[in-house]
Amino acid sequence: MDPCLNPIFLRLIYISKVILNVIRFVVPILLIVKLVLDMYKQIINPTKDDGKKIIKNRIIAAVIVFIIPTLVNLFLNLLSDASNTNYSGFSQCIEFANLDYIKVLEEKRNEEEMQLYLSEQEKNLSSYEKIVAATRALVKSMNESAKVGTPADKSNVIKCGTGSSYNTQLFNTVRTAGYKTREGVAAAAIYLSSHIDVHIPYFWSGGHFHTYSGYNDSGENFIGVPDKWGCDVKMAFGGTSKQPNGVAFPFGMDCSGFVAWAIFNGGYYTGNSKQEVRVSTDSTPPTTIGGIKVSSVKVGNAKGKIKPGDVAFKAGHVGMILEVTDDYFMVAEEQNAANGLVVTKRHYSGFTDIILMDNFYENYEKTSPLWNGFK
Repeated sequence: MDPCLNPIFLRLIYISKVILNVIRFVVPILLIVKLVLDMYKQIINPTKDDGKKIIKNRIIAAVIVFIIPTLVNLFLNLLSDASNTNYSGFSQCIEFANLDYIKVLEEKRNEEEMQLYLSEQEKNLSSYEKIVAATRALVKSMNESAKVGTPADKSNVIKCGTGSSYNTQLFNTVRTAGYKTREGVAAAAIYLSSHIDVHIPYFWSGGHFHTYSGYNDSGENFIGVPDKWGCDVKMAFGGTSKQPNGVAFPFGMDCSGFVAWAIFNGGYYTGNSKQEVRVSTDSTPPTTIGGIKVSSVKVGNAKGKIKPGDVAFKAGHVGMILEVTDDYFMVAEEQNAANGLVVTKRHYSGFTDIILMDNFYENYEKTSPLWNGFK
């Protein structure tokens, strides 16, 4: 086994890097403290050349002890940066000598599992290179799956027929966050709203198991990023003043359709083509979702009670909560025909209620097999 894929060897390098940083900062600080004490003694009890010489030597020692490890650390970082396209050598060992990579390698994921993280081009690499590429992709997913980013430009709408090309990264992101968990649901919503490089349009009634002209919006079409998104589809179910019935618009989802999509793609999909998870946008928050009881709390009283994967609600509109702090929460929402899928920061306002989803995630279709990823 290559030492750069050996967790024990990588831990030794990691510990060495930690020790290097300790020397880099702690030792100069101790020398500076000793220098200050010597200067103080020199002021209290002046001596001739010996005292000045000691102070001078301590300054030089502190500078040297800081500069040498700093240069070594800079060199190691440059090696790590250069390893993005280098699958062997010391540079890769330096890159992999961090806790995220070590954790992945220690978990000993099997080869079939790791293959899921490879792009089509990477599947042609050598067996060794595949392991390295898959490990890098997995660690990247670990770092990205819970990080809210900036949504794509509204003018860059997803192109008809291209949706499924995004499924590998969506799969990796959800799988890393955890299938059949609220974290997986939030990761799916984060990916679609702020990690994908194209804008997902608003389409009134999209995502509700309807049959549109030339398109059956049901079952497997809720899993992954459908190729139909971005295609011109005629509004067939009532419509709105902005999207009237009978007029074609780029296909996508409405607000509750997006929330249902995130839930399904987080793992809560049984494979039943007639399955429906409808998040009501009526005048009051729903008390059940998918036949499971849910509770809600007023948004002004929600601090400390809500988590990513819960649902923000107001009459006529819902969104998926992505991130929570004491000061605000981030929510992904198919906002309207003008804005499409966006991410907004709410300072415990903008919605009236938060639907708490713990009971749903713990009990939904408990006796039925749930989704295990794209096949």
